[in-house]
Amino acid sequence: MKRSRAAWLAVATLLMLVVLLVLLLPARWAVPFVQARLHGLELEGVHGLVWNGGAGQLRGLDGRSLGQVHWRLSRALLWGRLDLQLEFVGPRLAANGYLQRDGEGRLVWTDASLRADLAAWAPRFDSSLGTPRGTLAMTLQRAVLQGNWPIELEGQVQWRDASMQARAQPVALGDFDMDLHGSNGVLAGQLHDQRNGPLHAEGQWQASPLGWRLDLLLQPRTGDPALRQWLARLGRPDTDGAIHLHRRGGLAATTPETIQ
Repeated sequence: MKRSRAAWLAVATLLMLVVLLVLLLPARWAVPFVQARLHGLELEGVHGLVWNGGAGQLRGLDGRSLGQVHWRLSRALLWGRLDLQLEFVGPRLAANGYLQRDGEGRLVWTDASLRADLAAWAPRFDSSLGTPRGTLAMTLQRAVLQGNWPIELEGQVQWRDASMQARAQPVALGDFDMDLHGSNGVLAGQLHDQRNGPLHAEGQWQASPLGWRLDLLLQPRTGDPALRQWLARLGRPDTDGAIHLHRRGGLAATTPETIQ
């Protein structure tokens, strides 16, 4: 009888230690498992718990410090429920949001936002048309991912103090807004300017795993020669200087145009 009681006491003590270890698991112990999923990004100065912790530095592929990360992970993960609050703060990029998994196993972002200084990402966006500058802000009320593709989407994008840094000189564009929508894996965006800048812009795009399409009207409001020259690189302007862009890719190339 004494041996039986001692065995049960040992098992209970071991279980209690395991529970305490899980509840108080240091975040740095999980770094090797997380690091393998960051595709070259590196976490430094990891502190706190797996459930409530952060990293003093997130370094990019080139070794530069991008910013700090903080997270709150619900202990409901222990019985299979994902509920994660993530926040990233950097000098040129800030983002936060809530990540969950729905009943069908899909990842769901809610109340997510991102704000970026495009000048910091210029090398990635450099093209023959120049590099975009200004502040990009995106808000997502909801985004449902399946196989890394958003099958449902609801949000907005703002591009403030927009310009293109061309080789000769910067080209001012103005301020732009875009509404994002998506259902059944088909994404769409409606773009328009704020009517107070040098460039009038309106149009829409659509994308799915099968293809994409873009219909856009661009028209200068001023006689700025730099802006008109830049627009002429996109296509032949009308007599009033307007450019009508119609671009297609994939199966979307066979769909009818919507903006004339």
